[in-house]
Amino acid sequence: MRTNYRINSGIRFNVLSKDQLQALFDGVLHLLEYTGLDVHHEEARDILQKSGATIEGLRVRIPAYLVKRALQMAPRSFTIFARDGNPDHDIHIGPGRAYFGPGPTPPNFIDVETLERRPFLKSDARIVAKVVDALPNIDFCESLGTISDVQFELAASYEFAEMFPNTSKPIVAWSYGWDDSEDIHKIAVAEAGGQEAFEKRPNYIHYCEPLSPLVSTFEAVDKLIFAVRHRVPLIFTPCPLAGGTAPVTAAGIIIQSTAESWMGLVLSQTIQPGIPFFMGGVLSVMDMSDMILSYGAPELSLMMAGSTELAHYAGIPLWQTGGCTDSKVLDEQAALEGSLSCFFSALTGGDLCHDVGYTESGMTGSILQTAMMDEAIGYSRRITRGIDVNDETLATNVIHKVGPNGHYLYEKHTRRHFKSEYWYPNLCDRHSFEEWEKKGRTTMRDRVITRVQDILGTHQTSPIKPDTEAAIREVLEAAEDRVKKSA
Repeated sequence: MRTNYRINSGIRFNVLSKDQLQALFDGVLHLLEYTGLDVHHEEARDILQKSGATIEGLRVRIPAYLVKRALQMAPRSFTIFARDGNPDHDIHIGPGRAYFGPGPTPPNFIDVETLERRPFLKSDARIVAKVVDALPNIDFCESLGTISDVQFELAASYEFAEMFPNTSKPIVAWSYGWDDSEDIHKIAVAEAGGQEAFEKRPNYIHYCEPLSPLVSTFEAVDKLIFAVRHRVPLIFTPCPLAGGTAPVTAAGIIIQSTAESWMGLVLSQTIQPGIPFFMGGVLSVMDMSDMILSYGAPELSLMMAGSTELAHYAGIPLWQTGGCTDSKVLDEQAALEGSLSCFFSALTGGDLCHDVGYTESGMTGSILQTAMMDEAIGYSRRITRGIDVNDETLATNVIHKVGPNGHYLYEKHTRRHFKSEYWYPNLCDRHSFEEWEKKGRTTMRDRVITRVQDILGTHQTSPIKPDTEAAIREVLEAAEDRVKKSA
């Protein structure tokens, strides 16, 4: 029996020291207390003022003690549940875990048949959800686009209605405001079996996005308040550009984005103490030569690693970023940028890593890119799982039995462990040259396209309840009427 024997239960690395993290933490508190943010929501300002914040017009300054109190109330660990009760698809947020999924809202999509770039359609949300449901390393669903073939006010409602029946994995939903937030919630609650049942087993997360630098818009805050009052786990995440809407330095963009997110943290915990909350931030650089947000930049991974470590230092989960590219097509650049960012996210342990499948600097969603990154995520997870060291895995008895000049193919030890020790690819080719030739000399691009098309042709998702089908019809009919009346 061993005592005081330490193990590494997985591989992680740290970018920042504790002293650096404390300096960042103190910088965020300083910004919130002395600079503050403009909050364009009267009710939110009233709530914050009553809790101890200082209000001057739109400007809200939050003292450090309120921030620290909110951090203590927000949970570090909680579960988001699969809608059909399949425990394999539950997301258990907590230290040492990293989950991956697509992102929302690009205006364009890569057609899975023609491979051409075109506007994102309602049917594409269904395609993305079905492929996400089948991919083993994609853990949650977003649509990879904004629907263009419905009234724009209804895009988020239709998107959720298309995704929800086509994947049982948890969904991260976005909305324009209170009305479509309510549409989404009615669908989720119908499947859960009522509000009380939903609160016990939430099946989606609500995404809200403030504006950089240091602005909380009415819409972002209104959606936060809706989510909190309906006990929906939420993300409050800015999207600053280093050198554009945030300082050019990594430390500067991290503390600004954290301050922007923590305003939402304080408000959410003031209204509903203990509501699950994800600190967020899509942090990257403004490429000064092309004036774009670069999704393939190494600085994105580095800045997100620092933000992840700060979130965990403060005791809350993070909305991470990875699996995306500035490439316009499914090519070597897409594989390089996407795979490295997935690996970095896995190593840093970002809790929910989104935008897997973003291409063209976030302007185009590609489920083909998502499928290729599913392979990269599986590869990364095998590395970050680490090495088990115990009497069984040390294998000294087996080594002694085989001895010099033997082999291990017939050993029971090999049969017991090879499936769990090895990672087996779905897309990477390991055949001999001759076998590869016989199979048609396919490239990674060929295999990705085939896999996505096979999923769409064969994969069956678990059905939603009849009550949920009825709720979807009612919600969409009411939404259409609402838009017509407001026209």
